[in-house]
Order: sequence, then structure tokens, then C-alpha cells
Amino acid sequence: MIAERDLTAWHKLTKHADWANFGQLRQTFGSADQVDNCIVFDVGNNRFRLVGRVFYSKGERLGRVYVLRIMDHREYDKGNWIESCGCHRPPPKKIPVRRRQPGSRKK
Repeated sequence: MIAERDLTAWHKLTKHADWANFGQLRQTFGSADQVDNCIVFDVGNNRFRLVGRVFYSKGERLGRVYVLRIMDHREYDKGNWIESCGCHRPPPKKIPVRRRQPGSRKK
């Protein structure tokens, strides 16, 4: 259950993050790398790689992270994930807006 523990820790940090750009993301995850339209996170002291698409916060629109793939270090090194994740394809034109519930405040 090492993967579960490590991914839960990553999720807790990501869930409350409000990044406006890659520089701010790197303040939280210093080893994160950008591969075209994807971000590769090292999870669990380099045991796992999580590939995601990050849509940064803009004004009142909260940011989102979409997890595209999770793999161990050996699978990551094969490089097959790049095409299957779509990192070289442009991001979608329209991002769904997450609306705040009435009475809720931004943390």
C-alpha cells in the first residue's frame, strides 16, 4: 500500500493548491517537470510518476489538475506514456468552470 500512501499525500497537497502558473506549482512540487501540455510529478521519493494536465487558476476560476496516468519509475522510463497521454496535443479549447457554492469562501 505504499502507492496509496504516497498518492494520498500528493492529493492532499494538490487539492488545496491554487497555482496561477508553473512557477507557483514548482514551489509546491520542486521536482515537477513540464512535458509540452503535461506536468510530470515525482511521487513517493521518485518511486512513481504521475502525469497530469494542469489548468491554472485565473481570476475567480479555480485551477484543476486532471490525472492522465500513474506509473512506476520503470514504466515511465520506457517513454510509451508520452503519446498515450496526449501531452503533445493542444489542451481543450474550453475548460468547464467550477462554480462556488453560495456562501462559500475561497481559502
